[in-house]
Amino acid sequence: MAAKQSLFNPHWLNGEYRPDIIAYYYKQWNDFQMGFHTHETNEIMYVISGVCRVDTEDQSIAMRKGDLILLNSGVTHRLIVAEGPCRMLNVEFIFTACGSILPSMKQLAESNGVLKELLQREYSYIVMRDPSDVYHTLKSLVMELDNGGTNNVSMTHLLVSQLIVRVARLAAEEAKDSAVRQIDSYVRRAMEYMHQHYDCDIQAKDIAAAVNLHPVYLQRIFKSNMNLTLTEYLAEIRVEKAKMLLARTDVPIIEIADYVGLNSRQYFSALFKKHTGYSPAAYRKSVETFTGFN
Repeated sequence: MAAKQSLFNPHWLNGEYRPDIIAYYYKQWNDFQMGFHTHETNEIMYVISGVCRVDTEDQSIAMRKGDLILLNSGVTHRLIVAEGPCRMLNVEFIFTACGSILPSMKQLAESNGVLKELLQREYSYIVMRDPSDVYHTLKSLVMELDNGGTNNVSMTHLLVSQLIVRVARLAAEEAKDSAVRQIDSYVRRAMEYMHQHYDCDIQAKDIAAAVNLHPVYLQRIFKSNMNLTLTEYLAEIRVEKAKMLLARTDVPIIEIADYVGLNSRQYFSALFKKHTGYSPAAYRKSVETFTGFN
């Protein structure tokens, strides 16, 4: 049953069919873990705010504000929200015979090459980063449905068609240099994790776990992209934070090591001097002298 409704099916190009919205809803999830499930509808899950994770049987996909995932019908999946509230907009659709309501998927694909290509591919899911176009279309569609779209089927269908075409274009862009994009994503997420957790005693294995990669592989792609190891990048973050604390606050020098996630004050002093040429005390004094701060 589910396979018959697959979005990625050239069958929709051989007759007159249109996407038909079955369900749509806004939902704010908080500390939530959904069980694995499947359904016969195709589903778009859009992250309006917060972060979440979508698991399939063989993949774990981290998502944040502005990300959307298109799940094919019949794909086993679940939603996990573990870090604060996550607000989402979900739309589920199937395909039905067009009747007098046009354009059909066949007609759309004839004038839109990326849509035709999308329908002829075979994906379990596609994750995309939205420049805002898809969300605007989604909101307009939901508003039309809420305002009695069933009584204005043509307008609703035009908005659904617009949504499918926009998603197809976005999917085509994401497919370009996908391997490079994925590596960039891992590196970016590793950097974000370090910026958010520099005050903790984190190691390469913790950063790798946060981005769902093996530590050795993450080390390799990070060094290749940043010309720094994870340890070197984290050290730079910590030194910059220490410089700010020394220059702009009256936090005692003996406590600053703890503020930047280093257990050893001796190691902190050595690291700081290596990067700045000053001891922490000398750096604070030089800043006070320069600014006249006492």
